[in-house]
Amino acid sequence: MGEDKKEGIIEAALKLFEEQGYHTTKVSDIVRVAGVAQGTFYLYFKSKEDLFRSIAESCLDEIAVTIKQNCTGNVKDEAFYRMMQDTLRVYYHNKSILKILKQHGSASSEIGDISDAFYRRIMLVIKQSLMEWGAFPNYSEQQLEVMAFSKIGMVEMVAYQYFIIQKYDETHIESLAQILTGINAPCELGPMDAGGE
Repeated sequence: MGEDKKEGIIEAALKLFEEQGYHTTKVSDIVRVAGVAQGTFYLYFKSKEDLFRSIAESCLDEIAVTIKQNCTGNVKDEAFYRMMQDTLRVYYHNKSILKILKQHGSASSEIGDISDAFYRRIMLVIKQSLMEWGAFPNYSEQQLEVMAFSKIGMVEMVAYQYFIIQKYDETHIESLAQILTGINAPCELGPMDAGGE
C-alpha cells in the first residue's frame, strides 16, 4: 500500500512538472493531484527537490545501465546500434524527465548537480567502451571524452526533438537508431501519425 502511494506521488509530480514546470509546481499541488495528505508526501520525500532528485536519478541510472550493457563485445557497430536503440527507448519512456532536464538542467541550482553528475557518469561509460573497441586508437583520453560527450548530446537532442517536440511514437525508435549509427541508412522515418502516442 505504501509503494502505491509513493508511485502515485511520483506520477502526480511528473504530470505537474511537465504541465506547469518544475519551479512552478508546489508540494501542495502534488499531494492534491495524488490524492494524499501532505504528511504522506513527507514520509517518502524531504522536499520537492528530493522527489525530483529521486525520480531523475532513477531514470538516469536506467540510462547508464542500458549504455553499459550495450557497450560490450568486439562488434563495435552492432553494439553502438544497440546502445542507441535502447537509450532512445529509455528516453522515450522517461520523456517527462528529459523535458525537465532540457528545460531546467544545468541552469537550475536545485537540479544542476544531478544533470552534471549524470553526464559525467555516462561519458565515462562510453569513453571506456571506445577504448575497449579501439575505436580511436590515436586519441588522447581528453579527446575520447570529447567524443563520448558528443555521442550523449547527439542521442539526447534527437530524443528531445522527436519524442517531445514532434511527438513521434515508439515505433520510430529503430529508424532513429539506424540514422544515428548509419546502419541501413537511408531509411524512412515515415510520416508521424496524427496525435502522436
